[in-house]
Order: sequence, then structure tokens, then C-alpha cells
Amino acid sequence: MTIDPALLDKALRTIHPDKLSAEEAETVVALAQMSVDADGAEDADEIKMFFALGKAVYSLAGLTDTPTPTFFDDDEEGNRVTELAGKLASPQAKELAYAVAHLLSIVDVQIQPEESDFLIRLAEACGISEERAEELASQLGAAITPMD
Repeated sequence: MTIDPALLDKALRTIHPDKLSAEEAETVVALAQMSVDADGAEDADEIKMFFALGKAVYSLAGLTDTPTPTFFDDDEEGNRVTELAGKLASPQAKELAYAVAHLLSIVDVQIQPEESDFLIRLAEACGISEERAEELASQLGAAITPMD
């Protein structure tokens, strides 16, 4: 899957039209990293997408050259999801975090059970209903995936 940076930026700004704070951008990217790591597999496409998404999320906060987090403790994943989601103040920031995590989970086409579990925990921690989660996934996916 290739991504047009301008199209990605537009899709992300549809979900979060206001400026994102630097702290929230870092939190969204940290949750994105957890999404990549959820299935325990190192997928080159996921990693490439992670860096593209990280750059796009940081641009929502007006940040450039910001390091991307590359670690978390597997043993604390459940608590960490709740902790990080709690740092996101606005519903839009929470929805942005979910949408980015979902996009990363579908890069390799099929969502693995561990990725699905992560997305469910993230949606719950962010207070996002199942219906809204589906809308966000569809909205971002349609915005960056060309329709044939």
C-alpha cells in the first residue's frame, strides 16, 4: 500500500481539524507504535506506514524532526493503553489515535487477533463506540485507499 502524503494529511485533518498539541501527537504516535507491535511481527509495510503516519501526525502539531518512539513494555500493554488514552484530552484526538492504529493494523491486509484485541482495548480506553470505530476505520481507509 502506498500513501499520498497530501491525501493522508487531508484524511487526518478530517478527523482532527484543529491543531494537535505536541503532547497529544506524541501520545498518538506511541499508541500507533503499540498497534504495530501488537501482533509481534515485524512487517516492513507496517513499519514504513508507521513512519509516514508519525510524520503526518506530528505535522498536525506543527512539529518537524521529532523522534518516533520505538519501544514499550509488553507486560504493561493493557495499562499503558489506558494510561496513554487518558492523556488525550479531546474526542478528536482519541478518534485520531484509534484511526491511525486501525490503519496500521490493516496495512498487511488482514487484522490479526492480537491487533483486533489491541484495537478493542484502545476503543474502550478512548470511549469510542463500536459503530464510531467502524466509521473512523472506513473514513480513513477510504481516504487513503484508491477505490477501483
